[in-house]
Amino acid sequence: MNVNRSIPEADERTRYKRIIRAAEELFKKHGFRGVTMEAVAGDAVVAKATLYSYFKHKDALFLAVCTRMAELLERAFAAALRKQDAPLDLRIGDAILGKHRLAFELIRSSPHAEELYSHKAQLAGHVFARMNETMLGLLTEALQGDPALRPHAPRLARALYFGSGDLAARSTGVAEMDADVSAFVATHLAGARALHAVLPQPATRRASARA
Repeated sequence: MNVNRSIPEADERTRYKRIIRAAEELFKKHGFRGVTMEAVAGDAVVAKATLYSYFKHKDALFLAVCTRMAELLERAFAAALRKQDAPLDLRIGDAILGKHRLAFELIRSSPHAEELYSHKAQLAGHVFARMNETMLGLLTEALQGDPALRPHAPRLARALYFGSGDLAARSTGVAEMDADVSAFVATHLAGARALHAVLPQPATRRASARA
């Protein structure tokens, strides 16, 4: 990204954010193929040459929009998990639901969602792969805070994270998604605790083997 360093840094940041937000709205309204760099420059109120000084082509602009989206999702997920005044199950539910609600708002609410998801996978798959890895780490860490969930925290995190994603993708609206995902998370957490209560734990099995 080449920018004019004679412009104050705060103004640069403001203009950059304005471009990204204008592009995001246009992609949602018109899909990837329906957006031109000229349209983005117009909606962002910048010269076309200025837009090209930030992004050489539409692919680069779309990647920047996806990167911002991943950052928003990750920050919201982390903030929900780190609420100090909420029970663990509520924090986990809020984090997972918040991720899917925000994704719905950013992409799935668009009439061009299928096309946007296709280009997201092609151009920004690595961005969202890193996001998934980070979020799984945060979720695993949170689950390890409960002794009953700790033994299988990594596997449970994957089940909650990816399983809820598939369920959310099948929902037709936010209300249905909230109900389905909330039930999914609560059932998995309750099931994991129930299994912990009835199954021998690793330390117990080792002690029995020595005896």
